[in-house]
Amino acid sequence: MPNFTTKTISLSIIILLNIVLVKSSWFNPRVEIYIINALPKNSKPLSLHCQSHDNDLGNKTLRTNGEFYFTFKRLFVGETLFFCHFWWNSKHNMFDVYNHDIADSCGEVRRNIYECYWRVQEDGFYLGAHRDPVAAYWKKYEW
Repeated sequence: MPNFTTKTISLSIIILLNIVLVKSSWFNPRVEIYIINALPKNSKPLSLHCQSHDNDLGNKTLRTNGEFYFTFKRLFVGETLFFCHFWWNSKHNMFDVYNHDIADSCGEVRRNIYECYWRVQEDGFYLGAHRDPVAAYWKKYEW
Protein backbone atom coordinates (compact mmCIF):
# COMPACT_ATOMS: atom_id res chain seq x y z
CA MET A 1 0.00 0.00 0.00
CA PRO A 2 1.46 3.39 -1.01
CA ASN A 3 2.49 5.69 1.79
CA PHE A 4 1.64 9.38 2.19
CA THR A 5 4.79 10.58 0.34
CA THR A 6 4.07 8.40 -2.70
CA LYS A 7 0.49 9.66 -2.86
CA THR A 8 1.66 13.27 -2.54
CA ILE A 9 4.21 12.88 -5.33
CA SER A 10 1.68 11.15 -7.59
CA LEU A 11 -0.89 13.87 -6.99
CA SER A 12 1.72 16.58 -7.64
CA ILE A 13 2.68 14.98 -10.95
CA ILE A 14 -0.97 14.77 -12.03
CA ILE A 15 -1.54 18.45 -11.14
CA LEU A 16 1.64 19.48 -12.98
CA LEU A 17 0.63 17.53 -16.09
CA ASN A 18 -2.80 19.18 -16.05
CA ILE A 19 -1.21 22.64 -15.86
CA VAL A 20 1.11 21.82 -18.78
CA LEU A 21 -1.78 20.54 -20.90
CA VAL A 22 -3.95 23.59 -20.20
CA LYS A 23 -1.09 25.95 -21.10
CA SER A 24 -0.23 24.06 -24.28
CA SER A 25 -1.26 25.31 -27.71
CA TRP A 26 -3.50 22.29 -28.13
CA PHE A 27 -5.93 23.91 -25.72
CA ASN A 28 -5.03 27.52 -26.51
CA PRO A 29 -4.53 27.95 -30.26
CA ARG A 30 -2.96 31.16 -31.50
CA VAL A 31 -5.16 33.45 -33.59
CA GLU A 32 -3.83 36.11 -35.98
CA ILE A 33 -6.15 38.94 -37.02
CA TYR A 34 -5.33 41.07 -40.06
CA ILE A 35 -7.23 44.24 -40.96
CA ILE A 36 -6.47 45.50 -44.47
CA ASN A 37 -7.38 48.94 -45.78
CA ALA A 38 -8.73 48.17 -49.27
CA LEU A 39 -10.39 51.58 -49.65
CA PRO A 40 -9.92 53.56 -52.89
CA LYS A 41 -6.51 55.09 -53.65
CA ASN A 42 -6.03 58.71 -52.57
CA SER A 43 -8.91 58.48 -50.09
CA LYS A 44 -8.66 59.53 -46.47
CA PRO A 45 -6.96 57.02 -44.18
CA LEU A 46 -8.95 54.45 -42.24
CA SER A 47 -8.97 54.94 -38.47
CA LEU A 48 -9.66 52.11 -36.07
CA HIS A 49 -9.50 51.17 -32.42
CA CYS A 50 -9.52 47.50 -31.35
CA GLN A 51 -9.78 45.92 -27.95
CA SER A 52 -10.90 42.98 -25.86
CA HIS A 53 -11.98 42.83 -22.25
CA ASP A 54 -8.31 42.62 -21.20
CA ASN A 55 -6.37 44.30 -24.01
CA ASP A 56 -6.74 47.77 -25.52
CA LEU A 57 -4.75 47.84 -28.75
CA GLY A 58 -5.08 51.61 -29.14
CA ASN A 59 -5.90 53.88 -32.05
CA LYS A 60 -4.48 53.02 -35.47
CA THR A 61 -4.48 54.84 -38.80
CA LEU A 62 -4.11 52.89 -42.04
CA ARG A 63 -3.45 54.33 -45.47
CA THR A 64 -4.75 52.51 -48.57
CA ASN A 65 -3.25 49.00 -48.76
CA GLY A 66 -1.96 49.34 -45.20
CA GLU A 67 -2.70 46.65 -42.66
CA PHE A 68 -2.92 46.20 -38.92
CA TYR A 69 -2.07 42.85 -37.37
CA PHE A 70 -2.46 41.44 -33.88
CA THR A 71 -2.30 38.00 -32.34
CA PHE A 72 -3.55 36.34 -29.19
CA LYS A 73 -4.09 32.95 -27.59
CA ARG A 74 -7.70 31.83 -27.66
CA LEU A 75 -9.09 31.16 -24.19
CA PHE A 76 -9.53 27.54 -23.14
CA VAL A 77 -12.37 28.42 -20.79
CA GLY A 78 -14.82 31.17 -21.72
CA GLU A 79 -15.10 33.09 -24.94
CA THR A 80 -12.38 35.17 -26.55
CA LEU A 81 -13.76 38.36 -28.06
CA PHE A 82 -12.07 41.27 -29.84
CA PHE A 83 -14.01 44.17 -31.30
CA CYS A 84 -13.03 47.21 -33.34
CA HIS A 85 -14.50 50.62 -34.05
CA PHE A 86 -13.81 51.89 -37.59
CA TRP A 87 -13.99 55.44 -39.00
CA TRP A 88 -13.61 56.56 -42.60
CA ASN A 89 -14.83 59.89 -43.95
CA SER A 90 -18.25 60.39 -42.34
CA LYS A 91 -18.85 56.64 -41.94
CA HIS A 92 -18.26 54.52 -38.86
CA ASN A 93 -19.09 51.07 -37.57
CA MET A 94 -18.20 48.89 -34.59
CA PHE A 95 -18.37 45.09 -34.47
CA ASP A 96 -16.62 41.95 -33.26
CA VAL A 97 -13.62 41.06 -35.40
CA TYR A 98 -13.24 37.84 -33.43
CA ASN A 99 -15.71 35.81 -31.38
CA HIS A 100 -16.91 32.21 -31.17
CA ASP A 101 -18.93 32.45 -34.41
CA ILE A 102 -16.19 34.22 -36.39
CA ALA A 103 -13.65 31.61 -35.24
CA ASP A 104 -15.37 29.10 -37.52
CA SER A 105 -14.62 31.37 -40.51
CA CYS A 106 -10.90 31.63 -39.82
CA GLY A 107 -8.38 29.45 -41.61
CA GLU A 108 -5.81 27.14 -40.05
CA VAL A 109 -2.35 27.91 -41.44
CA ARG A 110 -0.34 25.57 -39.23
CA ARG A 111 -1.20 23.26 -36.38
CA ASN A 112 -3.17 25.36 -33.88
CA ILE A 113 -2.46 28.67 -35.63
CA TYR A 114 -5.47 30.34 -37.21
CA GLU A 115 -5.80 33.54 -39.22
CA CYS A 116 -8.75 35.82 -39.97
CA TYR A 117 -8.58 38.56 -42.59
CA TRP A 118 -10.78 41.64 -42.68
CA ARG A 119 -10.79 43.76 -45.86
CA VAL A 120 -12.27 47.19 -45.33
CA GLN A 121 -13.77 48.43 -48.60
CA GLU A 122 -15.88 51.37 -49.67
CA ASP A 123 -19.09 49.32 -49.49
CA GLY A 124 -18.37 47.44 -46.26
CA PHE A 125 -16.32 44.88 -44.36
CA TYR A 126 -15.30 41.54 -45.85
CA LEU A 127 -14.10 38.48 -43.95
CA GLY A 128 -11.78 35.80 -45.30
CA ALA A 129 -9.99 32.77 -43.93
CA HIS A 130 -6.73 33.58 -45.73
CA ARG A 131 -5.16 36.59 -47.43
CA ASP A 132 -5.69 35.21 -50.96
CA PRO A 133 -7.61 34.73 -53.10
CA VAL A 134 -9.70 37.85 -52.81
CA ALA A 135 -12.67 35.91 -54.21
CA ALA A 136 -12.73 33.90 -50.97
CA TYR A 137 -13.83 36.98 -48.96
CA TRP A 138 -17.49 37.55 -48.23
CA LYS A 139 -19.25 40.67 -47.12
CA LYS A 140 -20.02 40.49 -43.42
CA TYR A 141 -21.00 44.08 -42.51
CA GLU A 142 -22.09 47.32 -44.17
CA TRP A 143 -20.72 50.70 -43.15
